[in-house]
Amino acid sequence: MIERDELVELEAERDRLRTMISYYERPDVGFPELPLWFRDVLLGVGCVVAVSVAVGMLAGEIDPSLVIFSVVFLALIAYIFTRKIKISGTSMRVFDFLSHHILTASPAPGAGELRDRLSNCEARIAQLRERSPRATS
Repeated sequence: MIERDELVELEAERDRLRTMISYYERPDVGFPELPLWFRDVLLGVGCVVAVSVAVGMLAGEIDPSLVIFSVVFLALIAYIFTRKIKISGTSMRVFDFLSHHILTASPAPGAGELRDRLSNCEARIAQLRERSPRATS
């Protein structure tokens, strides 16, 4: 009975460790939800910049070809970064792929310790299951 309780506790610990490892290994590249006021501020800043550029173009201070090139270039980059590509059988956006490699360049602190604890836990579970085959059902 004691071995069965220990086996249940070890399996629960194994599940917790697997969850922690998967949490630390997945990149957090999602964009957070912006507050409504911040969206309004960004929209206002964009409008002010657009009006300033338009006034500068009408006054002859800004070359229109530079503005057209900038708008087309930024639109093309935005389009490319939001396209989905398939890498190693996983479909992800180009921006997510680039962010993943930047964010996972350094391993998470404690990742080695978690893996050691998981392997010890799985070894102990295997030992307990070998001793009492009834505990597996």
